[in-house]
Amino acid sequence: MNTKNFAHKEINEIFQHSQKIAITTHIESDGDGMVAAYALHYLLGLKGYESFIITDGEQLSQYDFLGEMPTVIPYQPGLSFDTLVILDLNSKDRLGKRQQLLEIARKVVVLDHHLQENSPISADYFIIDSSFVSVGALLYSLFAPEIAKLSKEERKYIADCVYVTLLNDTNNFINANTDPATFRLAAELVEAGAQPFYLYKQFMLNNSAGEMRYIGGTLATIELELDEQILTMYSTYELKQSCGVNPEEFRQATRYVQGVRKLKGLIYFREDAPGEWKLSLRSVPVNVQQIAAKYGGGGHRQASGCSMRGSLPEIKALLLKDFATALAEL
Repeated sequence: MNTKNFAHKEINEIFQHSQKIAITTHIESDGDGMVAAYALHYLLGLKGYESFIITDGEQLSQYDFLGEMPTVIPYQPGLSFDTLVILDLNSKDRLGKRQQLLEIARKVVVLDHHLQENSPISADYFIIDSSFVSVGALLYSLFAPEIAKLSKEERKYIADCVYVTLLNDTNNFINANTDPATFRLAAELVEAGAQPFYLYKQFMLNNSAGEMRYIGGTLATIELELDEQILTMYSTYELKQSCGVNPEEFRQATRYVQGVRKLKGLIYFREDAPGEWKLSLRSVPVNVQQIAAKYGGGGHRQASGCSMRGSLPEIKALLLKDFATALAEL
């Protein structure tokens, strides 16, 4: 039996026995997990199912350009639903306080394209397939039969969402995970109505002046470590306050340093609250997913993240030691 067709049948059977379906993604949601949730919510609505997206209460106005807004509910105790669909992660730790949703759901479905992470979720049905460039691409493949039957306008909305997931997880098709299949999918989405220039501008260039000051302040901290093989930079909580921004609501500063010569990796430290740091790790030769997993994080082999508490010098020393070890093993 065709594996994709079998998965499509199994998931639809779960939906058919669900009166209410909840959709969620990882903490610090991004343009893959969250926008894929938009696409799935829209598709379920067209199929006649009641669904809603559960968040940590984050601001989602950066996705207003997509047009159709889903039903979004900030997490709170007492929610009621039959099936929980988890997108873009396979670790309980990356659900944050929404781990409690696993105890409510009668059925749990996990759809992800990351490698197996720490604290795996116990699901009734899951697909973890790292061959897909984004979880949006996985959804598009999985529900291709339904999408093909939609009206032109309906297909365009799905295409816009999935194209944004590609932009997010390939950094506009320049990351090492961009392959021929990615471009073939992008072409199919454009044929369905997605406009690359518009989506790129709205998703990747739509920053406020305060956000650009925040990025500029971050870039001013750049240092080269380990014989100039590793770039580090940081954003303090004080910078966040002075710029009046929420860095969780716009794209990270890491994409602005990918052109630095001779680098083998980078570490970005972002202080969201005093002493609470969000780390973003990037490298082509080093498996940063293994480093992130050491601290309860996860992601991709070449792009991962984790959260840590403490002082910047202490945390920086730990990460540089991990990178030094990994570089010595290459």
